[in-house]
Amino acid sequence: MNLSIKKLNKKLIAILICLFVGAAFFSFYLINRQLLVVQTTLVEKRELMSEIKTSGVLQCAQQQDFYARTSSAVKEIRKTEGAKVTLGEVILLLDNNNALRELGKAENALVILQNDYLQAVSDKVYLMNKRDEARKNQEWAEELFQAGEISWPEIEDIKNEILELENQIKAINLNTLESQVNKGRLAVQAAREDLAETVITSPFPGTLLQMAVKRGEPVAQGKFLFSIGKTDILEVVAFVSEHQVFKLKKGDLVEIYSDALTEKVYRGEIKQIAPRAEMVETADGPESKVKLKIAFREKAVEFKPGFTVNIRIPLEEKTEALLIPQMAIKEEDERCFVFVYEQGTVRKREVQLGLAAEGEQEVIVGLQAGETVIISHLEKLQDQMKVKVN
Repeated sequence: MNLSIKKLNKKLIAILICLFVGAAFFSFYLINRQLLVVQTTLVEKRELMSEIKTSGVLQCAQQQDFYARTSSAVKEIRKTEGAKVTLGEVILLLDNNNALRELGKAENALVILQNDYLQAVSDKVYLMNKRDEARKNQEWAEELFQAGEISWPEIEDIKNEILELENQIKAINLNTLESQVNKGRLAVQAAREDLAETVITSPFPGTLLQMAVKRGEPVAQGKFLFSIGKTDILEVVAFVSEHQVFKLKKGDLVEIYSDALTEKVYRGEIKQIAPRAEMVETADGPESKVKLKIAFREKAVEFKPGFTVNIRIPLEEKTEALLIPQMAIKEEDERCFVFVYEQGTVRKREVQLGLAAEGEQEVIVGLQAGETVIISHLEKLQDQMKVKVN
């Protein structure tokens, strides 16, 4: 009987142990199933080249756009797009009928103003001579009055005549008339310039890059007509962010390359950094950017104005930089943190950052080579949290 009880107890204990072990494994399975699954990467020491990458558009280093100075119509186009032009060569003629009419009006008005001025000078000289003669008559009359040969009212008549002449002389304002003549001359000069603007010539030898109008087309004042440039000397117009521009200076070396010419890299340098930022439309919406002008240091015969090119600006190089992906960094209150993975537990750690390259970030303080950092679900992570690796 006692033997049977002992056997039953052993079986019961074995069953209980199995149940306990099974429950433990099941509990571990459930807990493990609920853990957040994360992705990780090793902290490594590698060579780092800090650089800025952007894209730009090619344009002629010397280029000029032409606009209509007055409303008119296109009378004649003498060059087509892509044609070579020489210094002073006529490119486009605008209708000059209105300009000729305005010049005729201005010249006629100037003639009238000049005649009025000359007549006023003549009248003033005549009145001044007559006044001087009246003054002499007054002196002679006063002598006759002293001799008792004429009466005082006769002298008063002469004085009144002099006063009337003085008033007439003052009424002729030669300064005002001269000013009107000068304005008339300026109007004639402006009309002649407007007439000259109907014949548009090239200010330098180059290529007709774009013709924006057609023969007979009416053009309003300020309408873009055409553009001329020197296609043998190109430059790149590119934009960088406000944060990047502080790392750049005039003369910095640049690499210029194209997706179409994968094996060719051209050398260039920053020629100009714009003094102010401007809003530029990007894939993420309007952004504040600073314009750069980049000059080639060698001939780029394969490129044409309007081509899109890639820009690489090297900044600094380190042979042994402690690197992590930029996606592993979380910013909080202007401080930077990473989440270190240690045997299933998350350790939140503050770090100090150094140089940055495309997708990578140097860590100066806070990590060591060989540690593992988490690169996914950073917004869900907390210090001491249990996770599992994918």
